[in-house]
Amino acid sequence: MVRTLLVVILIATLCGAARAQDKWLLTTAQFRTDTVLLKGIDPAGIKVSAADGGDPRTVPMDDFLDLTRSLPAAQTSGKFVLHMSGGDQLSGSPVSLKSDSLVWKNDELGEIEIPGSKMVAVTLPGKSAPIDRPHEDVVQMSNGDTVRGIIAAIAADKITVQAAGGNTDVPLSSVASITFAATPGGGAVQRGFRVRLDDSSSLVGSAAKLEGENLVLTMGKNADRKIALAHVTAIEQVNGPVSWLSARTPSQAVYHRLLGGAIEPAAYMDKSWLGQRGIEFKGRPFAHGIAVHAYSRLTWNLDGTYEAFRTRYAIEGDSGLADATVRIRLDDKVVYEKEHVHSGVLSPVIIQSLAGAKTLTLEVDGGTAYAQDTLDWIEPALLKHKPTEAPPADVDVNEPTTEPAATQPAGK
Repeated sequence: MVRTLLVVILIATLCGAARAQDKWLLTTAQFRTDTVLLKGIDPAGIKVSAADGGDPRTVPMDDFLDLTRSLPAAQTSGKFVLHMSGGDQLSGSPVSLKSDSLVWKNDELGEIEIPGSKMVAVTLPGKSAPIDRPHEDVVQMSNGDTVRGIIAAIAADKITVQAAGGNTDVPLSSVASITFAATPGGGAVQRGFRVRLDDSSSLVGSAAKLEGENLVLTMGKNADRKIALAHVTAIEQVNGPVSWLSARTPSQAVYHRLLGGAIEPAAYMDKSWLGQRGIEFKGRPFAHGIAVHAYSRLTWNLDGTYEAFRTRYAIEGDSGLADATVRIRLDDKVVYEKEHVHSGVLSPVIIQSLAGAKTLTLEVDGGTAYAQDTLDWIEPALLKHKPTEAPPADVDVNEPTTEPAATQPAGK
Protein backbone atom coordinates (compact mmCIF):
# COMPACT_ATOMS: atom_id res chain seq x y z
CA MET A 1 0.00 0.00 0.00
CA VAL A 2 2.81 2.42 0.91
CA ARG A 3 4.67 1.54 -2.29
CA THR A 4 1.54 2.14 -4.36
CA LEU A 5 1.04 5.52 -2.70
CA LEU A 6 4.64 6.52 -3.40
CA VAL A 7 4.26 5.56 -7.06
CA VAL A 8 1.08 7.63 -7.35
CA ILE A 9 2.82 10.63 -5.74
CA LEU A 10 5.82 10.26 -8.06
CA ILE A 11 3.63 10.05 -11.17
CA ALA A 12 1.64 13.09 -10.05
CA THR A 13 4.85 15.02 -9.40
CA LEU A 14 6.32 14.16 -12.79
CA CYS A 15 3.07 15.02 -14.57
CA GLY A 16 2.93 18.31 -12.71
CA ALA A 17 6.52 19.11 -13.75
CA ALA A 18 5.73 18.20 -17.35
CA ARG A 19 2.66 20.45 -17.34
CA ALA A 20 4.70 23.31 -15.90
CA GLN A 21 7.31 22.90 -18.63
CA ASP A 22 4.57 22.98 -21.28
CA LYS A 23 3.77 26.52 -20.19
CA TRP A 24 5.52 29.36 -22.01
CA LEU A 25 5.85 33.05 -21.25
CA LEU A 26 4.70 34.89 -24.38
CA THR A 27 5.98 38.45 -24.95
CA THR A 28 4.43 40.57 -27.67
CA ALA A 29 5.89 43.48 -29.61
CA GLN A 30 4.26 45.79 -27.04
CA PHE A 31 6.38 44.04 -24.35
CA ARG A 32 3.27 42.61 -22.72
CA THR A 33 3.52 39.11 -21.29
CA ASP A 34 1.13 36.20 -20.83
CA THR A 35 1.54 32.59 -19.71
CA VAL A 36 0.31 30.31 -22.49
CA LEU A 37 0.32 26.82 -23.94
CA LEU A 38 2.05 26.56 -27.33
CA LYS A 39 -0.14 24.98 -30.00
CA GLY A 40 1.59 25.79 -33.27
CA ILE A 41 3.99 27.97 -35.27
CA ASP A 42 3.61 28.72 -38.96
CA PRO A 43 3.97 31.76 -41.27
CA ALA A 44 0.59 33.06 -40.11
CA GLY A 45 1.77 33.43 -36.54
CA ILE A 46 2.08 31.78 -33.14
CA LYS A 47 -0.91 29.66 -32.06
CA VAL A 48 -1.41 29.60 -28.29
CA SER A 49 -4.11 29.05 -25.73
CA ALA A 50 -4.51 30.25 -22.17
CA ALA A 51 -2.43 28.36 -19.61
CA ASP A 52 -5.61 27.02 -17.99
CA GLY A 53 -7.04 25.88 -21.34
CA GLY A 54 -9.50 27.43 -23.75
CA ASP A 55 -9.69 27.99 -27.47
CA PRO A 56 -6.43 28.66 -29.35
CA ARG A 57 -5.69 32.13 -30.67
CA THR A 58 -3.12 33.30 -33.19
CA VAL A 59 -0.57 35.99 -32.43
CA PRO A 60 0.48 37.49 -35.81
CA MET A 61 4.19 37.55 -36.55
CA ASP A 62 4.05 41.37 -36.63
CA ASP A 63 3.07 41.26 -32.94
CA PHE A 64 5.33 38.40 -31.77
CA LEU A 65 8.55 39.00 -29.85
CA ASP A 66 9.41 35.76 -28.05
CA LEU A 67 8.39 32.64 -26.14
CA THR A 68 10.48 31.56 -23.14
CA ARG A 69 10.37 28.87 -20.45
CA SER A 70 12.65 27.32 -17.85
CA LEU A 71 14.03 23.81 -18.32
CA PRO A 72 16.64 21.86 -16.35
CA ALA A 73 20.12 22.43 -17.77
CA ALA A 74 21.16 19.63 -20.12
CA GLN A 75 24.44 17.78 -19.80
CA THR A 76 26.63 18.06 -22.90
CA SER A 77 29.46 15.88 -24.16
CA GLY A 78 31.10 18.51 -26.34
CA LYS A 79 34.48 19.80 -25.26
CA PHE A 80 34.12 23.27 -26.79
CA VAL A 81 31.73 26.16 -27.37
CA LEU A 82 31.48 27.89 -30.76
CA HIS A 83 30.76 31.63 -30.44
CA MET A 84 29.00 33.30 -33.37
CA SER A 85 28.18 36.85 -34.40
CA GLY A 86 25.12 38.24 -32.68
CA GLY A 87 26.03 36.50 -29.42
CA ASP A 88 24.83 33.03 -30.42
CA GLN A 89 26.79 29.97 -29.40
CA LEU A 90 26.78 26.18 -29.84
CA SER A 91 28.26 23.59 -27.53
CA GLY A 92 29.96 20.64 -29.19
CA SER A 93 33.10 19.98 -31.21
CA PRO A 94 34.55 20.97 -34.61
CA VAL A 95 34.41 18.28 -37.29
CA SER A 96 35.91 19.78 -40.45
CA LEU A 97 36.21 22.79 -42.72
CA LYS A 98 33.97 22.62 -45.79
CA SER A 99 34.59 25.38 -48.33
CA ASP A 100 34.03 28.58 -46.31
CA SER A 101 32.02 26.88 -43.55
CA LEU A 102 32.82 25.09 -40.33
CA VAL A 103 31.12 21.74 -39.78
CA TRP A 104 30.20 21.63 -36.09
CA LYS A 105 28.67 18.75 -34.12
CA ASN A 106 26.12 19.47 -31.36
CA ASP A 107 24.41 16.81 -29.25
CA GLU A 108 20.91 17.94 -30.22
CA LEU A 109 21.46 19.30 -33.73
CA GLY A 110 23.97 16.78 -35.02
CA GLU A 111 26.39 18.11 -37.64
CA ILE A 112 25.63 21.62 -38.82
CA GLU A 113 27.45 23.99 -41.18
CA ILE A 114 28.25 27.46 -39.83
CA PRO A 115 29.29 30.07 -42.43
CA GLY A 116 32.73 31.59 -41.88
CA SER A 117 31.22 35.08 -41.73
CA LYS A 118 29.37 34.10 -38.53
CA MET A 119 32.29 32.48 -36.72
CA VAL A 120 33.87 34.48 -33.89
CA ALA A 121 35.72 32.04 -31.65
CA VAL A 122 35.92 28.57 -30.14
CA THR A 123 36.52 28.35 -26.39
CA LEU A 124 36.30 25.91 -23.56
CA PRO A 125 32.91 25.85 -21.78
CA GLY A 126 32.37 28.76 -19.41
CA LYS A 127 34.85 31.02 -21.23
CA SER A 128 33.87 34.23 -23.02
CA ALA A 129 34.77 35.00 -26.60
CA PRO A 130 37.47 37.67 -26.97
CA ILE A 131 36.19 41.16 -27.62
CA ASP A 132 38.91 42.22 -30.06
CA ARG A 133 38.98 40.42 -33.41
CA PRO A 134 42.46 39.85 -34.91
CA HIS A 135 43.49 40.23 -38.55
CA GLU A 136 44.47 36.58 -38.69
CA ASP A 137 43.30 33.34 -37.07
CA VAL A 138 44.83 32.66 -33.65
CA VAL A 139 45.01 29.24 -31.97
CA GLN A 140 45.92 29.35 -28.30
CA MET A 141 47.07 26.16 -26.63
CA SER A 142 46.55 25.09 -23.04
CA ASN A 143 50.24 25.74 -22.26
CA GLY A 144 49.87 29.40 -23.31
CA ASP A 145 51.59 29.12 -26.70
CA THR A 146 49.86 30.60 -29.75
CA VAL A 147 49.91 29.80 -33.46
CA ARG A 148 48.87 32.54 -35.91
CA GLY A 149 47.96 32.39 -39.57
CA ILE A 150 45.08 30.95 -41.58
CA ILE A 151 43.25 27.85 -40.44
CA ALA A 152 43.57 25.62 -43.51
CA ALA A 153 42.00 22.41 -42.20
CA ILE A 154 40.22 20.93 -39.21
CA ALA A 155 40.02 17.22 -38.45
CA ALA A 156 38.70 15.22 -35.52
CA ASP A 157 42.13 15.26 -33.87
CA LYS A 158 44.00 18.33 -35.14
CA ILE A 159 43.89 21.83 -36.60
CA THR A 160 46.21 22.86 -39.42
CA VAL A 161 47.34 26.49 -39.40
CA GLN A 162 48.93 27.92 -42.53
CA ALA A 163 51.56 30.66 -42.04
CA ALA A 164 54.41 32.19 -44.03
CA GLY A 165 56.85 29.64 -42.63
CA GLY A 166 54.69 26.64 -43.55
CA ASN A 167 51.89 24.63 -41.99
CA THR A 168 51.59 23.80 -38.30
CA ASP A 169 49.45 20.97 -36.96
CA VAL A 170 47.98 21.62 -33.52
CA PRO A 171 46.47 18.64 -31.66
CA LEU A 172 42.84 19.38 -30.85
CA SER A 173 43.38 17.99 -27.37
CA SER A 174 45.84 20.82 -26.60
CA VAL A 175 43.63 23.67 -27.91
CA ALA A 176 42.36 26.17 -25.34
CA SER A 177 40.75 28.58 -27.81
CA ILE A 178 40.51 29.62 -31.45
CA THR A 179 39.87 33.23 -32.45
CA PHE A 180 38.83 33.70 -36.05
CA ALA A 181 40.00 36.69 -38.04
CA ALA A 182 37.54 39.53 -38.40
CA THR A 183 35.62 39.59 -41.67
CA PRO A 184 34.64 42.92 -43.25
CA GLY A 185 31.05 44.03 -43.32
CA GLY A 186 28.08 42.36 -41.70
CA GLY A 187 25.47 42.31 -44.43
CA ALA A 188 21.95 43.64 -44.19
CA VAL A 189 19.93 43.06 -41.04
CA GLN A 190 17.79 39.99 -41.67
CA ARG A 191 14.52 38.88 -40.11
CA GLY A 192 14.58 35.42 -38.57
CA PHE A 193 14.14 33.28 -35.46
CA ARG A 194 16.59 32.62 -32.65
CA VAL A 195 16.18 29.30 -30.87
CA ARG A 196 17.76 28.71 -27.46
CA LEU A 197 18.36 25.20 -26.13
CA ASP A 198 18.67 23.70 -22.66
CA ASP A 199 22.44 23.29 -23.10
CA SER A 200 22.77 27.11 -23.41
CA SER A 201 23.23 26.86 -27.19
CA SER A 202 21.43 29.27 -29.51
CA LEU A 203 21.28 29.81 -33.25
CA VAL A 204 19.29 31.80 -35.79
CA GLY A 205 17.34 30.53 -38.79
CA SER A 206 15.36 32.33 -41.46
CA ALA A 207 12.07 30.57 -40.65
CA ALA A 208 10.55 28.37 -37.97
CA LYS A 209 7.52 26.09 -37.74
CA LEU A 210 6.15 23.51 -35.34
CA GLU A 211 5.68 19.94 -36.57
CA GLY A 212 4.39 17.65 -33.86
CA GLU A 213 6.99 17.49 -31.09
CA ASN A 214 9.69 19.11 -33.24
CA LEU A 215 10.58 22.70 -34.03
CA VAL A 216 11.79 22.95 -37.63
CA LEU A 217 14.34 25.73 -38.13
CA THR A 218 15.32 26.75 -41.67
CA MET A 219 19.08 27.34 -41.80
CA GLY A 220 19.35 28.01 -45.53
CA LYS A 221 17.98 26.98 -48.89
CA ASN A 222 16.66 23.42 -48.62
CA ALA A 223 18.33 23.16 -45.19
CA ASP A 224 15.79 22.50 -42.46
CA ARG A 225 16.87 21.31 -39.05
CA LYS A 226 14.51 19.43 -36.72
CA ILE A 227 14.95 20.26 -33.04
CA ALA A 228 13.12 18.35 -30.33
CA LEU A 229 10.80 20.88 -28.68
CA ALA A 230 11.58 19.24 -25.34
CA HIS A 231 15.06 20.84 -25.50
CA VAL A 232 13.92 24.34 -26.54
CA THR A 233 13.90 27.05 -23.87
CA ALA A 234 13.17 30.09 -26.06
CA ILE A 235 11.96 31.06 -29.52
CA GLU A 236 12.63 34.70 -30.39
CA GLN A 237 11.80 36.63 -33.54
CA VAL A 238 14.88 38.55 -34.67
CA ASN A 239 14.57 41.93 -36.43
CA GLY A 240 10.82 41.66 -36.75
CA PRO A 241 8.65 44.18 -34.92
CA VAL A 242 11.56 44.62 -32.48
CA SER A 243 15.27 44.89 -33.32
CA TRP A 244 17.76 44.79 -30.44
CA LEU A 245 20.50 47.42 -30.63
CA SER A 246 22.91 44.93 -29.09
CA ALA A 247 22.66 42.85 -32.29
CA ARG A 248 23.48 45.85 -34.51
CA THR A 249 26.95 47.21 -35.11
CA PRO A 250 27.32 50.87 -34.07
CA SER A 251 28.55 53.26 -36.74
CA GLN A 252 30.63 54.93 -34.01
CA ALA A 253 31.75 53.59 -30.63
CA VAL A 254 33.77 55.78 -28.25
CA TYR A 255 35.04 55.02 -24.75
CA HIS A 256 37.28 57.50 -22.91
CA ARG A 257 38.62 56.91 -19.44
CA LEU A 258 39.14 59.88 -17.13
CA LEU A 259 42.86 59.33 -17.61
CA GLY A 260 44.48 57.71 -20.62
CA GLY A 261 42.24 58.58 -23.55
CA ALA A 262 40.31 56.18 -25.79
CA ILE A 263 40.56 52.44 -25.26
CA GLU A 264 38.75 49.32 -26.43
CA PRO A 265 36.31 47.73 -26.10
CA ALA A 266 33.75 50.51 -26.03
CA ALA A 267 30.85 48.24 -25.09
CA TYR A 268 29.85 44.67 -24.28
CA MET A 269 26.83 43.42 -26.22
CA ASP A 270 24.42 41.19 -24.26
CA LYS A 271 27.10 40.88 -21.58
CA SER A 272 27.97 42.58 -18.34
CA TRP A 273 30.97 44.92 -18.16
CA LEU A 274 32.91 42.01 -16.70
CA GLY A 275 32.10 39.96 -19.80
CA GLN A 276 29.55 37.62 -18.27
CA ARG A 277 26.73 36.52 -20.57
CA GLY A 278 23.48 38.36 -19.94
CA ILE A 279 22.76 41.38 -17.76
CA GLU A 280 21.17 41.43 -14.32
CA PHE A 281 19.60 43.98 -12.02
CA LYS A 282 19.12 42.79 -8.42
CA GLY A 283 19.03 39.20 -9.62
CA ARG A 284 16.54 39.89 -12.40
CA PRO A 285 18.01 38.67 -15.70
CA PHE A 286 17.79 40.44 -19.05
CA ALA A 287 18.90 38.58 -22.18
CA HIS A 288 19.55 41.78 -24.14
CA GLY A 289 21.55 44.80 -23.12
CA ILE A 290 24.70 46.85 -23.63
CA ALA A 291 27.24 47.37 -20.85
CA VAL A 292 29.36 50.54 -21.00
CA HIS A 293 31.52 52.71 -18.75
CA ALA A 294 31.71 56.50 -18.70
CA TYR A 295 32.63 58.22 -20.83
CA SER A 296 30.78 56.27 -23.51
CA ARG A 297 29.13 57.27 -26.78
CA LEU A 298 27.54 54.74 -29.14
CA THR A 299 25.87 55.78 -32.39
CA TRP A 300 23.72 53.79 -34.83
CA ASN A 301 22.57 54.81 -38.29
CA LEU A 302 18.81 54.74 -38.88
CA ASP A 303 17.04 54.08 -42.18
CA GLY A 304 13.44 54.94 -41.27
CA THR A 305 12.37 51.29 -40.90
CA TYR A 306 11.60 51.67 -37.21
CA GLU A 307 9.36 54.32 -35.66
CA ALA A 308 10.50 54.38 -32.05
CA PHE A 309 13.30 53.54 -29.62
CA ARG A 310 12.77 51.79 -26.29
CA THR A 311 15.19 51.24 -23.41
CA ARG A 312 15.83 51.16 -19.68
CA TYR A 313 19.10 51.63 -17.84
CA ALA A 314 20.77 51.03 -14.48
CA ILE A 315 24.18 51.25 -12.88
CA GLU A 316 25.77 47.81 -12.97
CA GLY A 317 26.38 46.34 -9.52
CA ASP A 318 26.09 48.14 -6.19
CA SER A 319 28.81 50.75 -6.52
CA GLY A 320 28.51 53.51 -3.94
CA LEU A 321 30.62 55.94 -6.01
CA ALA A 322 28.63 55.82 -9.25
CA ASP A 323 27.23 59.21 -10.33
CA ALA A 324 26.53 59.21 -14.06
CA THR A 325 24.66 61.33 -16.56
CA VAL A 326 22.64 59.51 -19.21
CA ARG A 327 21.71 61.06 -22.55
CA ILE A 328 19.86 59.96 -25.67
CA ARG A 329 20.50 61.95 -28.83
CA LEU A 330 18.79 61.99 -32.20
CA ASP A 331 20.95 63.55 -34.91
CA ASP A 332 23.08 64.96 -32.05
CA LYS A 333 20.09 66.68 -30.44
CA VAL A 334 19.56 65.69 -26.81
CA VAL A 335 16.02 64.30 -26.48
CA TYR A 336 16.48 62.70 -23.05
CA GLU A 337 18.83 63.47 -20.17
CA LYS A 338 19.08 62.21 -16.59
CA GLU A 339 21.78 63.44 -14.20
CA HIS A 340 23.04 61.81 -11.00
CA VAL A 341 22.21 58.23 -11.87
CA HIS A 342 23.21 56.09 -8.87
CA SER A 343 23.29 52.36 -8.20
CA GLY A 344 20.24 50.44 -6.97
CA VAL A 345 17.70 52.13 -9.27
CA LEU A 346 16.25 50.70 -12.47
CA SER A 347 14.95 53.45 -14.73
CA PRO A 348 11.38 53.43 -15.99
CA VAL A 349 10.79 52.40 -19.59
CA ILE A 350 11.76 55.18 -22.00
CA ILE A 351 10.06 55.32 -25.40
CA GLN A 352 11.31 57.90 -27.88
CA SER A 353 9.87 58.61 -31.32
CA LEU A 354 12.53 58.45 -34.04
CA ALA A 355 10.50 60.71 -36.37
CA GLY A 356 12.81 60.94 -39.36
CA ALA A 357 16.07 60.87 -37.40
CA LYS A 358 19.16 59.64 -39.24
CA THR A 359 21.21 58.64 -36.17
CA LEU A 360 20.59 57.46 -32.62
CA THR A 361 23.24 58.01 -29.93
CA LEU A 362 23.42 56.63 -26.40
CA GLU A 363 25.78 58.59 -24.16
CA VAL A 364 26.98 58.07 -20.59
CA ASP A 365 29.03 60.80 -18.94
CA GLY A 366 30.67 60.74 -15.54
CA GLY A 367 31.22 64.48 -15.19
CA THR A 368 34.49 65.28 -13.44
CA ALA A 369 35.01 61.71 -12.18
CA TYR A 370 34.27 58.41 -13.88
CA ALA A 371 34.88 56.15 -10.87
CA GLN A 372 32.68 53.05 -11.03
CA ASP A 373 30.32 54.66 -13.58
CA THR A 374 29.47 51.35 -15.26
CA LEU A 375 26.01 51.44 -16.78
CA ASP A 376 23.81 48.87 -18.51
CA TRP A 377 21.46 49.91 -21.27
CA ILE A 378 18.73 47.33 -20.64
CA GLU A 379 16.75 45.92 -23.56
CA PRO A 380 17.58 48.83 -25.91
CA ALA A 381 15.48 48.22 -29.00
CA LEU A 382 14.15 49.74 -32.19
CA LEU A 383 10.38 49.33 -32.53
CA LYS A 384 8.68 48.90 -35.88
CA HIS A 385 5.64 50.75 -34.54
CA LYS A 386 5.51 53.30 -31.75
CA PRO A 387 3.31 51.93 -28.93
CA THR A 388 -0.13 53.49 -28.68
CA GLU A 389 -0.40 52.54 -24.99
CA ALA A 390 1.74 53.33 -21.99
CA PRO A 391 4.41 50.72 -21.14
CA PRO A 392 2.98 47.88 -19.01
CA ALA A 393 3.36 48.18 -15.27
CA ASP A 394 6.49 46.51 -13.93
CA VAL A 395 7.33 44.73 -10.72
CA ASP A 396 8.85 47.33 -8.38
CA VAL A 397 12.46 46.26 -7.93
CA ASN A 398 13.69 49.73 -6.99
CA GLU A 399 14.58 51.03 -3.60
CA PRO A 400 13.01 54.36 -2.62
CA THR A 401 14.86 57.20 -4.29
CA THR A 402 14.80 60.98 -4.13
CA GLU A 403 16.76 61.46 -7.33
CA PRO A 404 15.54 64.25 -9.62
CA ALA A 405 13.41 63.32 -12.60
CA ALA A 406 14.84 63.01 -16.06
CA THR A 407 14.48 65.93 -18.42
CA GLN A 408 13.38 66.08 -22.04
CA PRO A 409 15.45 68.96 -23.43
CA ALA A 410 13.93 70.77 -26.37
CA GLY A 411 17.03 72.10 -28.00
CA LYS A 412 20.12 71.21 -26.04
